[in-house]
Amino acid sequence: MLDASDPLVILKISCVVCSTVAIATTVHRLFIRRGRYWADDAWALVSMFALFLQIAAVFMHLPNPDVLSRSTRIAAYYLMATTFYVVIWTARLSILFSIIRLDPSENRRRRLLFVAVLFILVLTILIAQLYWVCEPEPRWKDTRSPQCTLNKQVAICQLVSDVIADLILILAPLKLLAGLEDKGLRHRLMVIFSTCIVTTIVSLVHAAYILTHGETKVVISAIVEDCFSLIVCNVPVVVTAAIRIREESQHGRAQKGQLVSTFLHFATRVLTHKDTAATHPHMHVAEVKLDDINTGTSMTTTMTHSNKDLVTFDLEDEADLRAPIGLDSRTYGDGSKTHGLVSGSSYHG
Repeated sequence: MLDASDPLVILKISCVVCSTVAIATTVHRLFIRRGRYWADDAWALVSMFALFLQIAAVFMHLPNPDVLSRSTRIAAYYLMATTFYVVIWTARLSILFSIIRLDPSENRRRRLLFVAVLFILVLTILIAQLYWVCEPEPRWKDTRSPQCTLNKQVAICQLVSDVIADLILILAPLKLLAGLEDKGLRHRLMVIFSTCIVTTIVSLVHAAYILTHGETKVVISAIVEDCFSLIVCNVPVVVTAAIRIREESQHGRAQKGQLVSTFLHFATRVLTHKDTAATHPHMHVAEVKLDDINTGTSMTTTMTHSNKDLVTFDLEDEADLRAPIGLDSRTYGDGSKTHGLVSGSSYHG
């Protein structure tokens, strides 16, 4: 029977509880984004796979780490410590690429891609630091549950990199969100992207345990930080989808087919193609307003049809026009119009 007071058992319980929530939010995010996957979703998936490896490393100590060979116990620790960094930084890369996917400015996207390269470089350095700090000190490898005693150098590097990275992720979308005319929507999205601060707070606790030689508490706080990082990277997608569903229910989406809806999703590509009623036969009449948040200009396209071949959706004259964040232009059967929050990365009629 497991001893609930055993630090290793507490570690496993913490791992199960936190990881379950993190994995569930990631699976839900991937379900929401099905058919529209992009780089941010790929990074979230990598982060989740790394978390699975971390869980395996943690549970290699149950029920009794003494049954494992010395080299296996050491390998389990290194796997757990390495995946700690991988989960956090790939989750940050997911947030960063979400911003890149939404941003209509080519210059800002280019700068954010450079930041992504820096994130990968920092991840590589932090993993290398783990080995150059732990390998010269072999005594920790002979303990029942091997755990390298990390020094101030590791704590400071982790803390500084965490604070700077999270600050970048908080500030990066501000220019993008400033272009939204809907203040309520802008404030909601700012709050959503500001959840990165939660990861910073947990990283402060983790660094404090490293500095005070918290032993098992260091590992527990590391797992909590990992899981919060993965949850936070899914928040923009999951919460935005929840808001959209709520607004759709408020506007009575299922009104016996009278609703004509044109979703203008977050752009991952330039909308320069033509869509005909042959590909969207359920469309009747729709007036679509496209706002270019980069230049401040707008364009209105009216779609009508007497037969399926006459209706076109032509954006070739606006080669760099991208769907702004959060727009959903709808025309109902009674002529009323609404605008709501959307998420995604492609055009759907």
